[in-house]
Amino acid sequence: MMPAGAGFPGVAETGVDEFIARFRRETPLRLWIGLAFASVLFAVFPLFTIGVPLPAFLLSRRLREVYAHRITSHPLYLVRQTIFLVKMVAGMCWGANDGVRKQLGLQPYPADPGTWRTK
Repeated sequence: MMPAGAGFPGVAETGVDEFIARFRRETPLRLWIGLAFASVLFAVFPLFTIGVPLPAFLLSRRLREVYAHRITSHPLYLVRQTIFLVKMVAGMCWGANDGVRKQLGLQPYPADPGTWRTK
C-alpha cells in the first residue's frame, strides 16, 4: 500500500515485521482486532472494487495501484475508514524509520525506554 518512490523506501523496507510485533504487544486489543479486520478486508476486496477474484497481494503492480486508489475512494465511508486504519499504522512504521527520518531532515527517534508498558 505504501511503495517506494521519490528516493524513499516503501513501508516493506522499513522493518515492518518488527514494528507489527511490537505494535501487537503494545496496542489495546480492540485496535489490534480492527487492524486485523482491516488487513483482511484489504486483501479480499479486489473482487468488489476492480472485479478481479484474487487477493490484493496476488495482483500485478498496475492492478494494485488501481485497486488501492479505488478502495481508498470507495463510496462507502466505512470501507474508506477501515482502510485508513491500515494506512495509519503503515505510516507510523514508515515515519519512525531512521532512513526516512534522515531523508526528511529529522533526527532518529531515541531508543524506546520501555516505560509505557510495565507488564
